Amino acid sequence: MDVDRPGFQIDLAPSDFSEEEVPIPSVTVVEYDLQWPDQFQRIAEKLRSYLDYCGAKYLVIEHVGSTAVPGLAAKPNIDITIEVPDARNAEIAKEALIHEPPPEEHYRCFGDGGIRGRISMKPHDRSFVPTQSVYIIDTNNTDGRLVMRCHRALRDTLRMPEHERLKMEYGQIKAELASTSRDGVEYGQSKNPIIRRILRAAGWTDAEVDEKESLDYRIPGDDLPY
Repeated sequence: MDVDRPGFQIDLAPSDFSEEEVPIPSVTVVEYDLQWPDQFQRIAEKLRSYLDYCGAKYLVIEHVGSTAVPGLAAKPNIDITIEVPDARNAEIAKEALIHEPPPEEHYRCFGDGGIRGRISMKPHDRSFVPTQSVYIIDTNNTDGRLVMRCHRALRDTLRMPEHERLKMEYGQIKAELASTSRDGVEYGQSKNPIIRRILRAAGWTDAEVDEKESLDYRIPGDDLPY
């Protein structure tokens, strides 16, 4: 599998194109790749070196998202969270990822990427590194804690043998949505019903899922690299 395929993400500012030329992101969902855990480990090792060099305090670096669930179809994009203890270290971590990597591997910051409670970082040039999204999470922030709790609940629930059928259904739904969604935002938000079912299986209440969904203020049709 070509791990450098960009999936639905783009790395171009809106000003780089006229209104007619702005590229519409597409969504790619592929079968589970056994290389994904190793890709995460290699990326995480580099992230640790950048953070340590800058003195950023962090709690844990985790592999989250569908590529962290064995056997689950996913966008070929490694989702990674870096948990930090406070806003100051979130800022240090962000600057570390922007300035410390080699020029061809440094990251760009896209604010919260349309979901409150995180800092969204993407590689500046994905031709040199596996496609990845790195999210810096401040665990001293209420929204950040909810974002992290959701990541873990989805991953850990879908890893459980007793939820194998739910995992396979989720993969099928993602493949269908990838072929019908106009962009990554529509794709992501169209998954809300099945994600609600997964979180309910994890013990969440509907009110808690509603709160999680309220963090997402992305708008389908945007050309931002969420």
